Amino acid sequence: MMVTSATRSRLRGVSAALAICLALPAQGRVTVAQPELLSGPWEVADSSGIHGILAMISQTTNNGLTSETVQVRVYHRKEARGTSGWYVVSPLGEGGAQFDGRRLIVAGLTATFDPDGVRWTGEWIVEGRRRQVVLERPHPAKGVSPNSLCGDWEGSFEPSPAPSVRIHVAQSPDGALNAWMDTRQFITERYQSQLYGRSMEVISADPKNIVLQNEASHSQFLSRFTGVLSDDGNTITAQWNGRPAIWTFRRIP
Repeated sequence: MMVTSATRSRLRGVSAALAICLALPAQGRVTVAQPELLSGPWEVADSSGIHGILAMISQTTNNGLTSETVQVRVYHRKEARGTSGWYVVSPLGEGGAQFDGRRLIVAGLTATFDPDGVRWTGEWIVEGRRRQVVLERPHPAKGVSPNSLCGDWEGSFEPSPAPSVRIHVAQSPDGALNAWMDTRQFITERYQSQLYGRSMEVISADPKNIVLQNEASHSQFLSRFTGVLSDDGNTITAQWNGRPAIWTFRRIP
């Protein structure tokens, strides 16, 4: 099934965002204890649209010293239209936004991450109205079956070395698909890099095929993802950037 321009516009709506960047000094300080749990999109849906955040967390270890960078994208979407803008986050909130690893204050949102409940709770001022919110992982509207490509996928490639890659696909109540990627790469014994929650644009997605585009313009190796779902729905055979190397992504239970 081909994706129409209107549908593609709706899928791209998830990219409409206020991007926020917090860079911590490379002094061994890490504020996010469970980056794989906290990263990625979280949202709430009501009559005014879809309101959400996407957290991207980079942790780099060099000679035993770990530095961390966190980027948070805040998006508001209704009928395939969204807002955009940039905010700089600092630990003390000098740039108008603040994040300490669990509590986020930005763009009218004050929310705390609950790792046990796997959600954010707090309040959000949207369109001048203050409301209590619970941000959860994107999920389809009640009674709607998710796209067959939704789920968590772990990829492997031989021969090594190659980064470990996980791709996540989730469907919002308005039908838009969200995709994000986690990568772990050990460059040397002393240097390793881990990135959680890299936003990926959903170019197209029918029940058997998916095309994703890494939204980081500087990323070249893991840029454009093209995959085909197996008949049993448990594996995706994929390529990056149209190269001949074949990756196998298996659904994580």
